[in-house]
Amino acid sequence: MILLNTTFCVDNPAADAFIEFIKDTYIPLATSCGLYAPLLTRVKADNGENVLTGHICQSYALQVRVPSARHLAEFRADVLPNLYYVIGESWGPAVQLFETELEVLLDPAKDGL
Repeated sequence: MILLNTTFCVDNPAADAFIEFIKDTYIPLATSCGLYAPLLTRVKADNGENVLTGHICQSYALQVRVPSARHLAEFRADVLPNLYYVIGESWGPAVQLFETELEVLLDPAKDGL
């Protein structure tokens, strides 16, 4: 199993609308592609300044479980480009992001530990 982590740095004025977008659009599209168990978290760290906008920003991490490399490839090819386009058009430099693909070595919830 793969864990896809996407970290977003979101300007504070855009945060509420962006979180709604994640809940109402991003997560439903991800789960419709076979990704599952989404988890949205706020990174507990000092807020920094977005040098592109001058706003204070907060980081959020969205993690979704991916059953296979095929599912991830299809999600990246068929869904993510449109999601990232909408994010860019809606928030521009107020939202920045990066992805990390993690290989799950131990999953107590799945492995019954």
